Amino acid sequence: MGLYIASDYISGLIGFAARSGVATAELLQAPTMPTVLTGLVPWSAAKTLLAGLEQKLPPDRAALAFGLELGITQHGLLGYAAKSARSALEGLLLDEQFMATRTNLLRFRVMVNDEELNVMMDLALRPGEPGWRFVHLAILGSMARMYQDLHAGQSLKAVFTVPFAVPAKDARDLPGLAAVKWREEPGAFRMTGPLDSLLVNLPTGDEILKGLLVEQCRSAMPSEAAGEDLVSSVRGLLRNQLVDPPSVGSLSRQLNLSERTLKRYLQEAGTSYRSLLTELRLEVALCYLQTTPLTIDEVAFRMGYASPSTFKNKFKQWSGMT
Repeated sequence: MGLYIASDYISGLIGFAARSGVATAELLQAPTMPTVLTGLVPWSAAKTLLAGLEQKLPPDRAALAFGLELGITQHGLLGYAAKSARSALEGLLLDEQFMATRTNLLRFRVMVNDEELNVMMDLALRPGEPGWRFVHLAILGSMARMYQDLHAGQSLKAVFTVPFAVPAKDARDLPGLAAVKWREEPGAFRMTGPLDSLLVNLPTGDEILKGLLVEQCRSAMPSEAAGEDLVSSVRGLLRNQLVDPPSVGSLSRQLNLSERTLKRYLQEAGTSYRSLLTELRLEVALCYLQTTPLTIDEVAFRMGYASPSTFKNKFKQWSGMT
């Protein structure tokens, strides 16, 4: 199928265009538009709409405004699962695991330290490709709106880092974005915010309902993403045990799989236990080094290394850099 997106995002985009005064009849007749909007549809359908919107509306402001319309329950089963989570952080971890039920344009990597959360986002679109800028901003607008939904209308306090400049007039006078700070950094796409605000117990939290919805999300994972789903599960377990990582056998038991089956699944997904562990250690180390004021000795300690020199040697093995 290639790149895909949930059909209700397409429907929402059509409604947003119509409410913004854009005549949608011509867009709906485009050859890439499916006859019936249901399930997961090719990304080409959204690109047609975005090309039309960007010609008729201020594109940055339209992208943020559209994202701010996407309340948490407009993200299908995954949105309801996040709403039933104990905290916003737990909801983000569900997004990381089950994003493929909504789209394969985006992957989340959630990273935390004692005081701060970083949501690193990987976008499948190439810079300058139709929709590239719009999708960046719509995703961040939607994250601000979901935070409001989960926290009784409170505005999200965070830093959005994107690979292009966002005009202040487009970013600051929209509801829900007043407390957001913007940063431009080539190649970067992330949200950074205080961890404590994402650990507050949600009034909508419901463990039983969440369990049922997570099972439905698991069943809804596209078949081609099944291997990636397992990889996400392995990454999530390893991330929480990086200081004293489990053996492959222990990890397989946590996943209710045999060690042999786990190794085979990872091999079919083009990776391995050791590769994932190295990748996560490098990610976390880079996050500490790039986004916190911690010294190298302090990072070494947090990563579980008693000797800073051992950490430095390991870092060079992982990254090829000092």
